[in-house]
Amino acid sequence: MKPETKLQIAELAKPLYYLLLGVGFLVRMMYTGLFGWWLSPLIRRQDNRKLVDDITTNLHFLISDPEANVSWIGILHSEVPTVKVSWHNLLFTFVRWHGETSVTVAPQHVPGKSYQLGPLFAALEGRHLSERDAMYGLGDAGRLLHPRLQALNAAFSEQGFPVFKERL
Repeated sequence: MKPETKLQIAELAKPLYYLLLGVGFLVRMMYTGLFGWWLSPLIRRQDNRKLVDDITTNLHFLISDPEANVSWIGILHSEVPTVKVSWHNLLFTFVRWHGETSVTVAPQHVPGKSYQLGPLFAALEGRHLSERDAMYGLGDAGRLLHPRLQALNAAFSEQGFPVFKERL
């Protein structure tokens, strides 16, 4: 194809591009005006409720503890379902995005230092990260976390964390 022909096609397609851009803008504004103000928050609340139900089902030992504290994180328009669970020295954060749930844990006294569970288990047991530390859902997280919970709690205490952080 000749370069002149390509330029002519591009010039002809430019108005169509702007038309589609305008239509997309109008559709988005109509959705926001008609549905966005009530439907989006409803969907977010439902997603959060599903995440809490999954945590309750798969990590019941965290939720059933009387010292556990399930708290919501403020969900803004662009954020994803997030639940935090405080358990003794540990602060668990559960985030669900596109059907996948990630679990991180941080010490209560240093909430900005969060770690994935797999590498924590390997460091806790003094070995390299392996396939047995992989988690593909909350069921795996509960199965792997339950026997190591007390040891992880001790490692994340104010006294134990500086020593444990060296192994990470």
